[in-house]
Amino acid sequence: MVLIIVAVVLVVLLLASRAIAGFYVDYLWHQSVGRTDVFWGMLGSKAFLFGLFALLFVLLSVLNLLIADRLAPSTLSTDTHPAVTRFHEVFGHRMRLVRVVACAVLGLMVAVPASGHWQEWLLFRNSVNFGKNDPQFSTDIGFYVFRLPFLVFLFDWLFIAVLLVLVITVAAHVLSGGVVITPPMPKVRRATKAHFAILLSVLALLRAGGYWLERYQLTTERRGYVQGALYAVLKAQLPAVLLLMLISLLVAALFLYSIRTGSWRVPLVACALWLVIALFGGVVYPSVIQALVVNPNEKEREAPYIARNIEATRDALGISKVTTVPITFGDLTAQKVAGDLSPVRDTRLLDPAVMLRRFTFDKGQVAGLAITDLDVDRYNLNGRVQQALVAARELDLKNVANTSWQGTHLIATHGCGLVVAPASQVQGNNRPIYSELPLDHPELYYSPSITGFAVVKTNTTEKPCQGSETAPYAGTGGIQLNSAMRRFAFALSFFDYNLWGSNSITETSRIQWVRNVRDRAEKIAPFLHFDTDPYAVALNGKALWVIDAFTTTDQYPYAQDADRSQLDSTSGLNHVFNYVRNSVKVVIDAYDGTITFYKMDTVDPILKAWSNAFPDLFVDSSKMPDGLKDHLRYPEDLFRIQTAAYARYQLAPSAFFERTGAWSVAQGPPSEPNAKAAAAATVTTDGQQSASNVSAESTTQRFIPYYTMFHTPGSSVAPTFSILRPFVPYSKDDTRTELQSFMVASSDPATYGQLTAYSLTATVDGPTVVANNAETDGTISQTITQLNQQGSTVRYGDLQLVPVDGGLLYVRPFYVVGDNLAEYRFMIVSYNARAVIDSSLTGALKKLFPGFSGEVGDRVGTTPSDTGSTVPTDTGNTTTDTPADLLNKAQKLFDEADAALAQKPADFATYQSKQAQARALIEQALKALKTSG
Repeated sequence: MVLIIVAVVLVVLLLASRAIAGFYVDYLWHQSVGRTDVFWGMLGSKAFLFGLFALLFVLLSVLNLLIADRLAPSTLSTDTHPAVTRFHEVFGHRMRLVRVVACAVLGLMVAVPASGHWQEWLLFRNSVNFGKNDPQFSTDIGFYVFRLPFLVFLFDWLFIAVLLVLVITVAAHVLSGGVVITPPMPKVRRATKAHFAILLSVLALLRAGGYWLERYQLTTERRGYVQGALYAVLKAQLPAVLLLMLISLLVAALFLYSIRTGSWRVPLVACALWLVIALFGGVVYPSVIQALVVNPNEKEREAPYIARNIEATRDALGISKVTTVPITFGDLTAQKVAGDLSPVRDTRLLDPAVMLRRFTFDKGQVAGLAITDLDVDRYNLNGRVQQALVAARELDLKNVANTSWQGTHLIATHGCGLVVAPASQVQGNNRPIYSELPLDHPELYYSPSITGFAVVKTNTTEKPCQGSETAPYAGTGGIQLNSAMRRFAFALSFFDYNLWGSNSITETSRIQWVRNVRDRAEKIAPFLHFDTDPYAVALNGKALWVIDAFTTTDQYPYAQDADRSQLDSTSGLNHVFNYVRNSVKVVIDAYDGTITFYKMDTVDPILKAWSNAFPDLFVDSSKMPDGLKDHLRYPEDLFRIQTAAYARYQLAPSAFFERTGAWSVAQGPPSEPNAKAAAAATVTTDGQQSASNVSAESTTQRFIPYYTMFHTPGSSVAPTFSILRPFVPYSKDDTRTELQSFMVASSDPATYGQLTAYSLTATVDGPTVVANNAETDGTISQTITQLNQQGSTVRYGDLQLVPVDGGLLYVRPFYVVGDNLAEYRFMIVSYNARAVIDSSLTGALKKLFPGFSGEVGDRVGTTPSDTGSTVPTDTGNTTTDTPADLLNKAQKLFDEADAALAQKPADFATYQSKQAQARALIEQALKALKTSG
């Protein structure tokens, strides 16, 4: 028994020690990033709420227990229940202690959930006005966003707390003799009954307050044709809520009056009436009004409320200021295309989703390093600003050569450098044109995929980046382990003895943890929502990570919830909201971990409230380093949300109900040939609009937005780095596939965030039609068939819309995949229901527009034919080749395969392709010999 007690004590001490150590190292971490204000601010808010609500509950409990004592009879009745008598025999002399412990335990239990509402509390304290009132109650929207959530929680908590106090009070009166449990009904002294009546009246008053707040909550009601307080809600449910509020006040008054009469008959009847009206008025009556009054004349009944929903949704989702530009695409000629080649030159050849493994194979195959993502940005490469793919070689502890504790924490401590390649150009051998972005310190100690902790400035030499001299860490990132207490605290918190016992760690050593950049941002500002795709920027010799941060709420009156069905499950916006702003850009130094939160939206009320709560956290965007704004991107996930909403909410209220003129985001063409079924792949529906009567979008996979150097049609201004997404006319079964419009969002500093919708005035084929036409073209189909026979697979890149001199081209890169490695091989260009394929854009334009004499310059170096990337033609002479000719060609292909294998690094994709082509020719030769024999 003694050993068990000792073991339990030791376990408790260990857990307590770890908790204390965890608190200490957490403080040290916030101190290392200069954010102790946030640490103490969040902790102080949680502690304040915990202490306040615990104290409030304890005071209520103690007060009522004291009243129960004062009202208790001096002696127990002779017919007291035996259990009560037994309780007094056991605990009678410790009754006060039992009560104190019971109140304290319950107080802690009800206070813990309250501390979790610290964000609502801070917004309540630091609330600001939106400067705009809701149309129903003429109350500033700031009340709904900042004050209402905490007030609702407060009244709910008070109701539960008083209910628990009532239970405690009843128990106290039973134990003290104020209530005697005897069949068939308990005996209750009149004074005790009065005590109960007061508590019940308080409960009724609290419920009345809850009903008062419930009126405001109706403005985000999620039933009906659209979201908000619609006809049935305002004509049936709102009056019912007001009636329930009056009844609850009446019940409170009746319970107080019962103190004088001593009878609860009337209050209990009122409570029964309350329950019936709550069921009928809150559920049945609104449903009847909806079915009998609204549904037969829904358009007319809901018209004014639909107008409210449209205005609120446009404002809340940031689509109220979209610039609409009508556009007519005319005919193109060879001369027109040659005279306006800039848009074609900026077409993206390399798709980041397809080329990831190629980048990894070519530039990321180093033990302990990995390329996990490709980001699209723009850099001045080869004499002009153009799209580029940027890859970071991040630390990958799963593949380090030395897997010992020192190897994974002291030696392999960082990633190495940023690789860049223009997205609009390739080498003659189809490979990207790689280069390294210049960095003063190529070591990446902080990145999106990094895990675990590292200790730098130790006696153990870190693994250097390739081509760099080994140098000790010179940054300030991490926490200095300059005392035994700090080392012991980290060892205990991480449960890692080596942090205490390693002789490699000195007083100058620094421990770096929370190195994942998104986790780093979330730890400082958990009240923001962060994009899941941080992107790297090389600026002034530094590697920086940029993360988009959003402010959201689901309390904006009358606004529709965002449709999240087109988001990935890991998206930072994959939660319920009906208001969003990309108000913050988070910038993290990849070398020392310095983190800065830049305010990008100075008018966002939610950001203003958080700025009031943490005055030193956010920095004005004007203080961004020179040149950083040239690399900012408009967030893709936000653009998905806005385009999905704009497709419907661009309509006027008069056309909204029938969806006359409504759009849908264009269907997404499949990324592989002969995969039309993939275009009908369903997407997740957890983010579908929750209004039950809204005509839902088809679950067909939608067009994925892509970044591009966008050339404004009919304008000579420089291209803007933008993100683009097309629309087609709405049809529930997706039968409408013609291009209706396309939206672009600018990322350039001068026009950042500007949304422009180009609306077509004449019919043009949409993306899926263009993709299907291209795939059924004879030459393209033959190319795909030949590649498939050789054991390779074909992947398509983004189908890109390219406005050129009053006309519209569709351009799509064509990749060949072997051993999971993609190689850019051809470009498909479509115009006016015709598609051509060639190994270069220049060649494709010559085929599509006879007489074209321009040069796009999408290939640099050797010619495509040197790699065997040839396109089958309808006039080929393969059928007339003799067996000897076929064997000679096969031998040449074998030689080319050997040459590809001899390259440094070896070109396995070309090697396999040449081998497959050679074997196919040998088979043809054998068949020809058999036929001739």
